[in-house]
Amino acid sequence: MAHQRPAGHEQRRLLGVRTPGRVALAVFRLPVRLYERGWGRLLGRTFLRLVHPGRRSGRLYSTVAMVLASDAASREVVVCSAWGADADWVRNLRAGPAVRVDVGSDSFTPRHRFLTEDEAVAVAADFRRRHRYRLRLMSRVLGWGDLGTDDALRAFVRTRPFVALRPA
Repeated sequence: MAHQRPAGHEQRRLLGVRTPGRVALAVFRLPVRLYERGWGRLLGRTFLRLVHPGRRSGRLYSTVAMVLASDAASREVVVCSAWGADADWVRNLRAGPAVRVDVGSDSFTPRHRFLTEDEAVAVAADFRRRHRYRLRLMSRVLGWGDLGTDDALRAFVRTRPFVALRPA
């Protein structure tokens, strides 16, 4: 007997693959692998690696996130938790500071802060303006929906922490 989905529940597909699916997860893990092998510079300033201790274990973990904004003068970068407020790296940052940030070939010991809703909306709106197609692709793959309006962007920001990281 075939598996039946509840009425109104359709599985999202991109290029014939269930999303986020295995292909998407493999693509998302690629930057981690590059940083692990010392090739993070190949990513430029598009992705950063955040090294942070576990809040309970103290064990060091690496998380890669897309850089949404950066300031060359202060070296501050802003990232967003694509998976929401309960992502382990977010919970770990709430418990204590990260150990290191790698952005391309740059590394530093970070100081972090969680952005206010208005700051996060401004960053997201600027990213949307500069990277319309990248945002559209990410929204499709991750199932975020259409983030083309300011109301949709604000609703998105309310459920996903934005974090600014700069050298300590």
